[in-house]
Amino acid sequence: MSALEHAATNGPWALATLDAIATATSLRDAARALHVHHSTLQDRLLHAETALGCGVRDPAGRLRLQLALVPRRAAHPQR
Repeated sequence: MSALEHAATNGPWALATLDAIATATSLRDAARALHVHHSTLQDRLLHAETALGCGVRDPAGRLRLQLALVPRRAAHPQR
């Protein structure tokens, strides 16, 4: 199982949260896109980063997340 799939097991919010982090310009923008409070997003992100085994808040981690999401988006274009 990939780290991304493992992170997805954290809850139904996990992939949407990671996708929002990968595409938004800031954590607050990602929280707005998800319609959650920014502290809720940070809590979810902490759980997701633990499951991923790496951080996604810095540029290198965010790029790694974006690259991990590419094949998933290609396999599931409607999600």
